[in-house]
Amino acid sequence: MNMSLDRLLEAMMATLRTDVIPHVGDPYARGQAIGVVDLLNNIGARIEWARAPIAEAVEEKRRLLREAGVALPAARDEPVAGTTADLLAQRDQLDMLICEKLESLSARDDAHARQALACLCQHAHDELTLQMQFVRKPLFAEIASGGGADRSSGR
Repeated sequence: MNMSLDRLLEAMMATLRTDVIPHVGDPYARGQAIGVVDLLNNIGARIEWARAPIAEAVEEKRRLLREAGVALPAARDEPVAGTTADLLAQRDQLDMLICEKLESLSARDDAHARQALACLCQHAHDELTLQMQFVRKPLFAEIASGGGADRSSGR
């Protein structure tokens, strides 16, 4: 699940300010970290999450819940519309419905419940698999060594 872009940027800036910058002794590296905070502080108003994938996720979650036999409240079954923030809110509400349905189905032991539970679990698996495609390989070795680009070359 994606958190709001503003919240994500604020969390990164807070981490840099409280956990990183105070522990950086090299003036050049400290200046670069402060520059990143400045960049993050100014970029938020100019970017937002891509709307199309969020709209697709909302449609997929609605389809899934209908398939699992969940009656959607009228407001949650309207055509996908609104701002990116509206879509994120809709997606989060649908995720909550999915969680509630998973909880209620796990307490039942009948054929319909098992089928709906399998459907919802498969959706969760597919969604996580998709999200993992966007996760880049961590730079553990570079982070641990304190390495990075060569400063003398300007990179």
